[in-house]
Amino acid sequence: MARPAGHRTFAAVWDWASKHEPSREKQARRRTLSGVHGDVLELGVGVGTNWEYLPEGVNYVAIEPDPYMIERARRHASEQGREVDIRQAPAEELPFADDSFDTVVTTLTLCSVQDLQRSFAEVRRVLRPGGEFRFWEHVRPEGRVSGKLADLITPAWRRIGAGCHPNRRTVEELRSAGFEVTELRSFRSGLVPMVMGFARVIDDVPAQGVAP
Repeated sequence: MARPAGHRTFAAVWDWASKHEPSREKQARRRTLSGVHGDVLELGVGVGTNWEYLPEGVNYVAIEPDPYMIERARRHASEQGREVDIRQAPAEELPFADDSFDTVVTTLTLCSVQDLQRSFAEVRRVLRPGGEFRFWEHVRPEGRVSGKLADLITPAWRRIGAGCHPNRRTVEELRSAGFEVTELRSFRSGLVPMVMGFARVIDDVPAQGVAP
């Protein structure tokens, strides 16, 4: 898969927005990262907003496809005196061996991956047996009118929002990819519906599109 050219303006906007998040979103990050342990992979590090919520002692690595996000994340890491392993890669092609991580984390990332099922297959591949996938994502509204509106605006929003899909049915896709959702919370940030949860691989269910 070709690496994207990146979104310089969006990275700058995201950097600013991450510094001005409402308390509800900060709490979501804290809850998502709380209790992660061992070898931890973050998909879509963005500008490094989650680092302050990482427990001490974890072995952390992150991927990010956008070079402008990586540039800002590395600058923040230097400012904070952190040594962070960030690889430029998409979620659909993780540069890690099978069974490499105890926890995989995403926060506001899955809306913008190109292929959601392929990304979930990669999460399954790199998670160790008994490992956990933790996520906080915005999703398609459940209302009939609001859901159709999200569908209608998606093509335009993808162009201005660095590939973001406001109509992703992320939890349904996660379950169809062979994960059991063990904890799920739904809430809104303003008008935007959010989900936060934990999931584990169902061992006897093959990943969609992957031969058993």
